[in-house]
Amino acid sequence: MNKNSYFVLIILILSILAQFSLKSGIDWFQFARAEIEAGQWWRFITGNLVHLNWRHFAMNAVALVAIYILFPDVLKITGWVLVFLMCCLTVSICIWLFNPEIHWYVGLSGTLHGLMVVLLLLDFITHRNLLNVALFLILLAKLVWEAWMGPIPGSEQTAGGPVIVQTHFYGFIGGLLSTISILFFTYNKNKKLQ
Repeated sequence: MNKNSYFVLIILILSILAQFSLKSGIDWFQFARAEIEAGQWWRFITGNLVHLNWRHFAMNAVALVAIYILFPDVLKITGWVLVFLMCCLTVSICIWLFNPEIHWYVGLSGTLHGLMVVLLLLDFITHRNLLNVALFLILLAKLVWEAWMGPIPGSEQTAGGPVIVQTHFYGFIGGLLSTISILFFTYNKNKKLQ
């Protein structure tokens, strides 16, 4: 197991612990506007770790593991951590700023969209794999569908509750910002080395 797999495992364990706490009636983790206004800022991150139910958790856990299997070494461990946090924060802050009607949310799917964007783009830049282009276009098509038509048919039934599609778009934006930051930092670092 490489360091990146440990990070994925830690995220899964934290999500399981957050889920157990929610199911036991302790709500310390979900994004909740009133509690954030009262100073519970950690919810900007932890709201992404807790889920509606175990089925919702399983969907996101499978997606996270699949993303890791597809792109295990595109980022180093610090990259995985920073991109994950950047995408969590982008999703939560955008919900906070642009969707005041949303009082609470849970789920990792927005962050996963952002992580996927980063890994697809960086892997394409490195390997010029056209499969990455196809997957990126499919992801874009999904976001366009959700913007015009709402959640993908069957997704709310599978998740066991409402799907807030804005989080997917915000995660995508977080992924683009993360990619630009990584490329800028890498460019400047390489420039200094010459």
